[in-house]
Amino acid sequence: MAEMTDAGAGRPTGPRLPSLRMVVLAATGQDLRRCSHCSFCSDALKETAGLDLGLEMVLQLAVINDEEVLTSRTLWSDRALDAARHACTSGLDIGAVLLALRDEARQRGLTEEVK
Repeated sequence: MAEMTDAGAGRPTGPRLPSLRMVVLAATGQDLRRCSHCSFCSDALKETAGLDLGLEMVLQLAVINDEEVLTSRTLWSDRALDAARHACTSGLDIGAVLLALRDEARQRGLTEEVK
């Protein structure tokens, strides 16, 4: 894997990590760009207290490669995982997406497991 450098200082910043969208695509075959932004999936979580992100936001953070998603309470919530299984009108398997992101978080040493 190629090393990245800090553009300002020329210092190595570590190995280049694959984008979260590509991680999900490779692990699940789910292309997060298929999200139609209908918010149906986020509506499935309206009754779930204590979550920091809606499911649509989880998908969008993964698309833009924002690692914040890997430590979100929503990603690690089993209630969110249950609600996500059949919550996409575009046919995305959001449950599989969440599991793939959890695996990637563990590989990167970033976990925030909440039940």
